[in-house]
Amino acid sequence: METALINPDTPEEIVHNLKKNGVRALIVPRFDGVSRPISGHPDIQIFIHRRSIFCHRALTPVFLHELDRYGHITLCETVPGPEYPEDIPYNIACTGRAAFHRIEGTEPRIKEYLAEKKISLHNVKQGYSRCSTLIVDEDHIITADRSIHAEAEKAGITSLLINPGHVTLPGYRYGFLGGASGTAGDTVFLTGTLRSHPDEEQIITFIENAGKKIIYLSGETAIDLGSILFI
Repeated sequence: METALINPDTPEEIVHNLKKNGVRALIVPRFDGVSRPISGHPDIQIFIHRRSIFCHRALTPVFLHELDRYGHITLCETVPGPEYPEDIPYNIACTGRAAFHRIEGTEPRIKEYLAEKKISLHNVKQGYSRCSTLIVDEDHIITADRSIHAEAEKAGITSLLINPGHVTLPGYRYGFLGGASGTAGDTVFLTGTLRSHPDEEQIITFIENAGKKIIYLSGETAIDLGSILFI
């Protein structure tokens, strides 16, 4: 059974449908050091690449003990802060071949790790890079951020540039498609439908052409919950 880190505010329908599709949900505790709307977002507090897990020291001991079952944890000194860009250190988009982030805000231990693994780190304007990027696989991403799109193409990653918005995020004008998704094996999971998105057909075609299928976890409009992080 796959395991995914999810937001404590995740609607029950989504949790139920994850379980129905063979995914165990591990709830990330809310962190009050950042803005309330994103306080439960996994990608604000944790960066994962394969079995390497990077997170801040303020996570609860109980949760860290549970997380330790899934890989090697590196506890980092940087604790996310209440204002942008203080809240971006762990919000890095990494395909496995290339990573994208506003480098001045990247947690130093993650920079070191990416260099050790020979994963190229590309500087972009967008600090919420993980939220802004639907990672289909190592070679394909979807983003509404032009700086990520441009750097991805330089890195040899095939990128679909879409219109921003059309994803809900309570407390903000809109959310990001990356934050409303997670990929495991041959499946891209979306927290809701893309019916209101003007690029729905292009998104579906792009994902399917990459050899993936899509599972919609609710019948509502996709909601940015801070990514579904599979471990």
